[in-house]
Amino acid sequence: MAFSLFGLHYTAILPAAALALVAYSAIASLALGRRVERILKLGLVLAAVGWLVYWIPFIRLDFTLHEVFWNTSPGLPLWMRLASAWAGGGGSLYLFSVVASLAGLYLLRRHEVRWLAGGVAVVVTVGLLAAFLNDAFTVLPEPPASGAGLNPLLKSPWLYPHPLTTFGGYALLAVSSIAFLAGVRREGYILYEVGWALLTLGILIGGYWSYETFGWGGYWAWDPVETSELMVWLVATLLAHMLAVAPSLSGFNAAWLLSSIFTAMYVTRSGLSPLHSFAASTIGAASLLSLGAAAFAYAVWRLYTSVELAGKELSRAIRSLDTYRVGLAVAFAALLAASVFVYASLFIPALYTLAGHEVTVPQMKEGVEFYHPVLYPLLIAMLAAIPAVFTGKWLGWRGYAALTATTAVIASVLAVAAYRGYIVLAPLSPQETSILMAFGLPWAVTAAASTATYIALQVRRRSPTLLGDRLSGLSLLHLGLSLTVLGILLSGTYAFNTVYLRDYTLKPGEVLELPGGVKLVFEDYSYGISSSRVDIYTQYVGRSSSYYYGQVALYTLANDMASIIRDYEVGRSLYENRTLRLLLNLTMRDELVYLGNFTVEANATVRFISFTQNATMVIAYNEPVRIMLTNVTLTPAPVLDEETGRLMVYLRLSAARMVLELQRNVSAFMPPLLGVHELLALEFNEPTRIVLGNITVEVVNATLTSQAMLSAGKGAPLRVEDGRITGEDSVIGIDAGRLVVWGNTSIAIPAELPRPLVVYAVVSQDERYRELMRLLNETGLYELLREPDRVLELAFTRDCLASGALFADSCRAYVAAPRLVPETAWLDVKLLVGRGDDLREVKLRIRFEAYGEVQGIHGLVPKVMHPGLGLDELYIVINPPVVDSIIYGKAVAYHELLIYYLHEAFKNLTVPDRLALAAVMVGGYNADFVSGLEKQQARAFLENSLLDVYILASKFDPANSTLVRDGLRLQVKLVPGVRLVWIGPVVMAVSALYLAAVGVLASRRAGRA
Repeated sequence: MAFSLFGLHYTAILPAAALALVAYSAIASLALGRRVERILKLGLVLAAVGWLVYWIPFIRLDFTLHEVFWNTSPGLPLWMRLASAWAGGGGSLYLFSVVASLAGLYLLRRHEVRWLAGGVAVVVTVGLLAAFLNDAFTVLPEPPASGAGLNPLLKSPWLYPHPLTTFGGYALLAVSSIAFLAGVRREGYILYEVGWALLTLGILIGGYWSYETFGWGGYWAWDPVETSELMVWLVATLLAHMLAVAPSLSGFNAAWLLSSIFTAMYVTRSGLSPLHSFAASTIGAASLLSLGAAAFAYAVWRLYTSVELAGKELSRAIRSLDTYRVGLAVAFAALLAASVFVYASLFIPALYTLAGHEVTVPQMKEGVEFYHPVLYPLLIAMLAAIPAVFTGKWLGWRGYAALTATTAVIASVLAVAAYRGYIVLAPLSPQETSILMAFGLPWAVTAAASTATYIALQVRRRSPTLLGDRLSGLSLLHLGLSLTVLGILLSGTYAFNTVYLRDYTLKPGEVLELPGGVKLVFEDYSYGISSSRVDIYTQYVGRSSSYYYGQVALYTLANDMASIIRDYEVGRSLYENRTLRLLLNLTMRDELVYLGNFTVEANATVRFISFTQNATMVIAYNEPVRIMLTNVTLTPAPVLDEETGRLMVYLRLSAARMVLELQRNVSAFMPPLLGVHELLALEFNEPTRIVLGNITVEVVNATLTSQAMLSAGKGAPLRVEDGRITGEDSVIGIDAGRLVVWGNTSIAIPAELPRPLVVYAVVSQDERYRELMRLLNETGLYELLREPDRVLELAFTRDCLASGALFADSCRAYVAAPRLVPETAWLDVKLLVGRGDDLREVKLRIRFEAYGEVQGIHGLVPKVMHPGLGLDELYIVINPPVVDSIIYGKAVAYHELLIYYLHEAFKNLTVPDRLALAAVMVGGYNADFVSGLEKQQARAFLENSLLDVYILASKFDPANSTLVRDGLRLQVKLVPGVRLVWIGPVVMAVSALYLAAVGVLASRRAGRA
């Protein structure tokens, strides 16, 4: 076991020392007015060096460290283990602190400003404190047997660039904010440019990662974490425009930027985002939002003290009638409105969550409906301002007005054409989407053309200051922005909406022609499973929804299927009894015997019963009656008592025609027709015998019913004429009597069949049940289910079983599952991909990560291909084949990788362990679906799904995979213009880095001067 102190890992030593030094520096500098640069620098160095030590347990797989356990496993390669250090909540906060420390050292090497030192110290202090509170250095209380495994979706090379650029961007922007507030503009602006470039790349990489990972094509879904990144990007972008238009507000903007950064990091850890949220302690998350709120309060104060001067600055810019300054003012106003709107949409819910309230932030479709109506017109205003800034000095106001008016007219004409249906840019999206696309495209094209024109003119003039001209760099940056907007307008609805996906199947050896001339050839496949193992028990039992639903499945299995098997076994023994066997066999027959025509004569009491009048009338008392029946059939009439499970068996005589003759005229006091609400009850003085070959029926009580009553009013009633009552297709139900077979076997009517015999009968008669019993026998599960208590022991501890409070909080979410199981199963697919005869070999791996299913995020990671077609891409999602349910048929299916994984995992497990593992996997696999069902429906579905998966896994044969019969499942859609979305941000980031390089050169020249 690794060394620990106060529940902290040894890797906490250097960060703890750093935290103490930087916290002291913050207090001493800001509260006491002392110079603390040397102490602070030492703390920053310790924080940075501590990262190298922090990597050691990830390299050595020291699972006692919280972040190592949750984000690594023995099967994770070394290069991924290094990246997994920042994959968790605590590790990413420590990464932020390390980058902020390095940025602070960069500033402090030349500037020993007390406010700068204090501000940097506060940023790093809060980052380190949040890292500690979010378990970056926590030791697990119980040493695990292995790691839980990295989130399946994070097992990607993109785990390097996305967090590094995003958190690196956050850190550099946070420290640059402090520099601006402390008056260190030149170096602060360099950090700002680099931080802005990194964040831009981070947003791009995050979108691209989502695009090629989740399998539905969306690169933006208004997930709160995505929105929080956009929030920081907008506020950071606003800062550059504010410095040019209203520099007196730069302090306000810098403090606001700092607030947005810490609010964004809080959103990631608050549960507002279902996609990105890390599990975080309330205190840890609160420390982030506390600084965010404090920075916002300071920003409001700076705004209050600067607003008058800022108004004058803006007024001067507008009155100057300079196209450059007016264009900047318009862009500034639009950016300010967008920043305020997006910031408020996250900051206010964040405060509510901190106060303990449950709050949802608009996302997916709701996010589109919430954000787009506000941000779209602001985007058009910003695009309209770009030509004024970059080509205004050549065009002048008249030229710019003409350009803007022309663009507006073209955009309006295209929008009207889209409204009337002459232009359909997105056929499967709402009409307003095509209208907005048609109106926005001309503005994006004009903005791109104006920035490209500026660059071309500068190149044509061969300006000696081109490489050092900030406006050239800015024009390239805004060209990238225009290209990005153009790409979003073209591709956004196609990428976001799954309605554009088309389903295909591809079998081995087949050739598939896709849109755009893309050809796929399925050459070969193979299944595989890892030898490395993960711990799916230690940190999940008692906590995971997968374990809870698995427990429910086992509990239901023990009380339902296991009891059916127990009754089936008892019923099989009862079936040996000749009388019961006879009765059962008679009951299961649709027809006992066809009697033909016969007449019954006996003394009986006949009662007329009216349900409408709630009355009974005796129409014959102990008098001779004659019953003449034509074309009679004797049939059993079983009635199930659902409470006891007993089956009561009655007999009935069905006659094509029935005549009841009485000794008196009854038509005078009875209605002429007896229909839906009337019947006749007969009570014979002595049992009346009906002899039918070797079957004799002794009738004591009977009921005469019309066809009308049997068919809810649609049949013929009984007719009353004098002393005769006649009916067509009537029934005489034998309510009491005896059935005598072969002269010596007598059975009372109604006969009672015990539940076990009924179960045996149902199972024996139902082909699906018989098949299920056969499969249970073949897979070894039948013997276990014969003992329901053994199944219950898999779902509850002995103490819980003894207490009887099975679903008390202390007993919930328990399954006696194996602790260590194989980590990953995969399906390797070899394809030929290309157009025409130009085909290249592509090898793909579709993965199933077991711990992903246990964590509730699902373990299947489909594979995505997106070959380019110019600026468009053909988006292809490749999924494994599915296996139909044994119980539900094609209505329910399971992906074959789950079945293959369990098939392989079962090989080294006992039957109880197999069942327990299958229960946990079924719980995770079905968690989303059953959470929306009624309680009893959920229990029944989980039980059946557990039986399904267990049998399918036990019987699976990779050589006879459904892949051969049904093929791979492909979903395909064309995403137009999406490559502009990837190109644009890269151009923007490169431009920002170029501007930072220009700033560094200028700083060096100034230093030499």
